[in-house]
Amino acid sequence: FNSRLMKKIREERGLTYSVNTSLAQYDHAELYLGMFQSSNDKISEAIEILKREIALLANNGVNQEELDEAKKFLTGAYPLRFDGNVRIANILVGMQFMGLDKEYVKLRNVMVSEVTSEDVARVAKRLLSSKDFTLVIVGKPEGLKASH
Repeated sequence: FNSRLMKKIREERGLTYSVNTSLAQYDHAELYLGMFQSSNDKISEAIEILKREIALLANNGVNQEELDEAKKFLTGAYPLRFDGNVRIANILVGMQFMGLDKEYVKLRNVMVSEVTSEDVARVAKRLLSSKDFTLVIVGKPEGLKASH
């Protein structure tokens, strides 16, 4: 419940049960993916908050508290990914696909801990400043304008 979107969309406005985002890196593209579920009458408001928070992140980056919370989560959750042979194999295949050295497993949390708010601001500006977002909506949402 520590993400900015979770706080804004779920905790403050009660518009959804969960909000998930992730960054997917490919050879020739980086994708910022997100997902939430909401009732038809609340989806328009949730989308507006989502767009506003993405713009704020692109323009302002994160504050130190947000960065510290994210680092704590990312470094604490990482070892939990290695809880079975299939998951370990998937991690190793992913590392190979990304061209990462076998030492990545040992160095990953160190690298995460070294990320600065300036790093986040630089990457957020590069990846999230685009107005060229694709939004996929499933269902019969109410109150959406053509701009969505």
